Amino acid sequence: MYEDRLTDTVSTRVVRTAEFDLLRSLTQEPGSEGRLIAVLGEPGSGKTHLLSALARERQWTALPATVYRCSSGDRERAMNAVRKLLWRARRAGEREGGDRPVIGLARRRHRPDRELVVIEDAHLADDQTIGELVGIAGGDPAPLVDVIVSLRPRQTPDRLAEAVSVTAAFGRTVRIELGPLDDEQMLAMSPVPAPYELRHRSGGNPFNLRALQALEHSARGDGALAPYEFAVMSEVRDLTLTERYALHAAAILRSRFDADLLAEVAELDPLVASAALRRLVRRDLVRVEPIGTLFSIRDEVFGTLLRQVIDPCWAALAHQRALHRLSARGQAGTQIGFHLVSSLSRARASELAQIVDASQEIMETDVSECVSWLTPVLGEAPVSTEIGVRARLALSTAFGRLGRMPESRDLLFVVHESGAAVDPAALAEQVAFVSVVEGVLSQDVQTLDLLGDLLGRPDLRGSPVWPRLVLARGFRVSMLGRTASRAETEPALRAARAAGDDPVAAGLLGLGALASVAAGDVDRALAEADAAAESLDRTPEHLMARHIECLLLAGLAYIYLGRNADAQRQVGRGVEIARRRQRPFLLPTVLVLLSETERHLGRLRQARDAADAAIVESDAGNPLRHAQAVALKSAAEVWMQPPGSGRAKSLAQQALAQQALTGAHVNGSASIAALTLAKCAWLDGDPTHCVTLLLNEGRGADMQVIPSGSRLTIWETLCAAGLDAGIPLDDWARRAQEHARAVPVPPNLAYAAMTRGHLLRVQGSPGEAVRCYREAADLFASVGMPVEQSYALGQAARALGEQGRAEQAAHMVGLAAEIARRSEAVTLLDWLGRRTGRPAAAPAPHPGARQEVFGRLEVFGRLTHREREIALLICSGMKRRDIADRLTISMRTVDVHLTRIYRKTGVSSRMELALAIQRNTAGQEYATRF
Repeated sequence: MYEDRLTDTVSTRVVRTAEFDLLRSLTQEPGSEGRLIAVLGEPGSGKTHLLSALARERQWTALPATVYRCSSGDRERAMNAVRKLLWRARRAGEREGGDRPVIGLARRRHRPDRELVVIEDAHLADDQTIGELVGIAGGDPAPLVDVIVSLRPRQTPDRLAEAVSVTAAFGRTVRIELGPLDDEQMLAMSPVPAPYELRHRSGGNPFNLRALQALEHSARGDGALAPYEFAVMSEVRDLTLTERYALHAAAILRSRFDADLLAEVAELDPLVASAALRRLVRRDLVRVEPIGTLFSIRDEVFGTLLRQVIDPCWAALAHQRALHRLSARGQAGTQIGFHLVSSLSRARASELAQIVDASQEIMETDVSECVSWLTPVLGEAPVSTEIGVRARLALSTAFGRLGRMPESRDLLFVVHESGAAVDPAALAEQVAFVSVVEGVLSQDVQTLDLLGDLLGRPDLRGSPVWPRLVLARGFRVSMLGRTASRAETEPALRAARAAGDDPVAAGLLGLGALASVAAGDVDRALAEADAAAESLDRTPEHLMARHIECLLLAGLAYIYLGRNADAQRQVGRGVEIARRRQRPFLLPTVLVLLSETERHLGRLRQARDAADAAIVESDAGNPLRHAQAVALKSAAEVWMQPPGSGRAKSLAQQALAQQALTGAHVNGSASIAALTLAKCAWLDGDPTHCVTLLLNEGRGADMQVIPSGSRLTIWETLCAAGLDAGIPLDDWARRAQEHARAVPVPPNLAYAAMTRGHLLRVQGSPGEAVRCYREAADLFASVGMPVEQSYALGQAARALGEQGRAEQAAHMVGLAAEIARRSEAVTLLDWLGRRTGRPAAAPAPHPGARQEVFGRLEVFGRLTHREREIALLICSGMKRRDIADRLTISMRTVDVHLTRIYRKTGVSSRMELALAIQRNTAGQEYATRF
């Protein structure tokens, strides 16, 4: 089966730690009664891997697990053994009547006292065994062993599925569903991280991910595919010949086919094919589409592996039959492209053109499929032909969308240097696209010269592609830390508007806003950024997916203007589109921008999570973005790490080391990391080291090597540290105020006010300093920067304390601490306590947790007195019969009350109900304190 092969081919590390811990705790609970535990998951979801880990752990105890596997081909012997053990456990329960005394918890803490029976693939058990399992689920009588069954939801017999669902609702049975793995779990499966493309295609299924990696390696001739092919062959080995032909035809057709089409491709009688199809659906090898009477192979990975073992001659003829039938039905190119490629026997120009057309249609929904269709065309169509040029340009686009830039760039230059007749507009469009992707990835500038040559061609000046070329060069210039020329962007903007090209016009407006910010024209920059955002908002997603650089430009402009909420909205949309539209190469860049905006908005946890995601997505092939993501994570950790943890310092040092290896400093990660290190030194009580670090990074006080957007933050930190170290601040404060006057956006003005406050305190005017700090706090609040607002208020409190105004200082600290708590700024709270002579306040709980606590309080309050009483008794471990006897009511009444309790509280098991009651108690304590 799937999990058999998965267990043999991957490491033994368990990534489903939550489910594993739950299974371990359930099978080690003290008590005389066992229970049924159902582990449900799709094929390949890791059920066997999880249960094998549990059995291995129990091998070191006195009662190891007994494991049986059901199979449709050889189940009589195994089923007899399973039934014998289950029957013995149930008979023991009948003899003892469930009254066996419970041994103390301390004695059972490290060693379970119940045996464990694991029945894998229990959905394949015979009717008699299913009946035994249904009885165990009902607990009539309860077994003396724990029984774990692994089930596939679509193949589980109805009566067993119903028994598990009903008894799980009353806490008798435990139901554990294995959903798709998240990104962190999938990356933890292997020492070699899987790229986003494979993680997306796998759907979070461990077997599918491993199989896709093996297929990719096998295509390059350096991987073993046999274990995964054998897993598929093992699952279909007991099919009849008719069923096998039907399944192979389903693998050829892949998705959305009807029974008549399957019969023709399989060359079966329609009635015979329909009967075989019904049996395949029951076996969950073929699935019914949600709408209509269409069918699909179980999943694409299963179908791909199955096609690997089909006789190639039969498969080629089956593809031809499918192609002829689909063409007769008038199906679109996307429906027949796969069969054209698979049945291509000789180079026919019409078929090659159909494949290229179909690949361009499917590129928006499945880039990997597009690549697989176009690759064989290159061997049939030389670059000197029209179809060869079209195929190479289309494949260059597909590789670019996957972030495979060397391959994309090579194809582009092959076409450019071939001397073939190429449509200049098509070549220019592709050059612009590749150049933008290079800019997003912070890679080399090989296409910039080619981009400049095309911009200089008079025949392209009046074409619709010319604004796109201007946008591409402006974007590249912006990514290098410079400003695009208005002499070029403004005519291009007029041309884009005249052509109705809203995304390109929005991108050019974003370039204009960045230029206006650099020139200090804030009003114009705001108008251009808002116009760009308005244009982007009305652009549909499928068009926006081709021009996400426009979202990046608008987001950057808003960040520089201090409009962080607007920046977060644009960049957040970019993240969603990149994920939904399979643009993995964009994720590192948009995620680092998202981390930046979240940090400015005081959402430190979200900023750290976005930086973590950027680290994951950039690890494979984008070292510059990886260093930037690590630096941004350190910037979030500065204020939220526990005091003395050193996490931020360690991350900043890692980012600087990576940045040094790349030899480039255009994305600002070095300055972010250096600022983090400097803040850590200052917070640790070493302001002199803080000053030294910043001056070394800036190559002097003028900070010319630091990106413009980071200079004021650095000057403010220099002044704060210099104030504590007794170093003159005049030069740094003057530079900060000059820079703020040149670019008078609210964050710049706020940081300049902070430096004035620091300088006034040195000059012996703490009262004036307080006014500057309050002005800064108001400016930070106006642009939604709560961490900086809290910090400014803390400095104001220090100045008030220097004046002897203790009561006002205490009030200011309280306000600052409340703001810091909302952002979970633990270190900032500690700084407020240490620097102002007040004890550090505890951070607020995570907003989701607080909402959950009060949600549980509200729900628990809806229970009647009797329902609360029964809930407490059931959670104390009492049986339903004992509860009925104690309360002098019938068991039926207890069941009715339990049904209402589970419905009102939203839980589905006794354990969840116990946790809800514990949260209720914690919530009452929390509400009392706050």
